[in-house]
Amino acid sequence: MLVRVNKIIDNVKVTVTKLDIEDDGSITTLENLELDLPSTDDSIIEILKNSQYACIFTSRSTNTINENEGKNTVIIANAMTAEELAQEQRKTIDAVRTRRN
Repeated sequence: MLVRVNKIIDNVKVTVTKLDIEDDGSITTLENLELDLPSTDDSIIEILKNSQYACIFTSRSTNTINENEGKNTVIIANAMTAEELAQEQRKTIDAVRTRRN
């Protein structure tokens, strides 16, 4: 999911805003989430601390069954710069334009 990173809480949780890129390239807010951070992977915490935007996967988004089913833990995080986000917006606009022609 595409998110704006809001706040890291005691290195155990992160608050994010889930975002979507609309067909016209505008960015819309879908919902605010509080996600758990993995206790065994400091690299995810560092990525989120140093990024305004990120693409993340969580334990719930992988459709796996585990003993922590009630938790929604970040398992993968890729930093995204504002320029990369703008590039994704342009790609979305171009894809919609191509599909309509």
